[in-house]
Amino acid sequence: MLWKKLLHGALIIMAVLMVVGVYTVVTETPLLQAGPGEGESSVGHVDIRRIFEAHPDTMSAEMQLSMEAQAMQEELEEKAAELSQQEQEELVEEYQYRLAMREQELIAEVVEKIEDIVQEVALEKGVEVVLESQNVIYGGQDLTQAVLEKINND
Repeated sequence: MLWKKLLHGALIIMAVLMVVGVYTVVTETPLLQAGPGEGESSVGHVDIRRIFEAHPDTMSAEMQLSMEAQAMQEELEEKAAELSQQEQEELVEEYQYRLAMREQELIAEVVEKIEDIVQEVALEKGVEVVLESQNVIYGGQDLTQAVLEKINND
């Protein structure tokens, strides 16, 4: 499992480096260079998992999903006496599917808000490219704390 993550990270880094190299050759302008007088990198990274877990909407989404799951459980218990074993299993599968879809919707809403804030922070700091921290071996500007502060201040 670890080797898959390392391989995935290495492939992403190779792809980024290839794009940077092709851009540099074609335009004869280095893509990854600091602007005049700037000491900060134009590449940033964020710990998306840490930000997601700290986002206030994550907790409310979890609570909402839990309430919906509880309501489905109660509904299932009410209907169970009237249904055959097969029908009960089908209903459980349907509820599981609906909960999984709802979970994806709630997560997507939080991630969209996080991406907007990451973009705002990157623009404020003059960062042109933002990667997930797990894909960075060396360098770049860690924007995680700045994103967390912006979330907490908004």
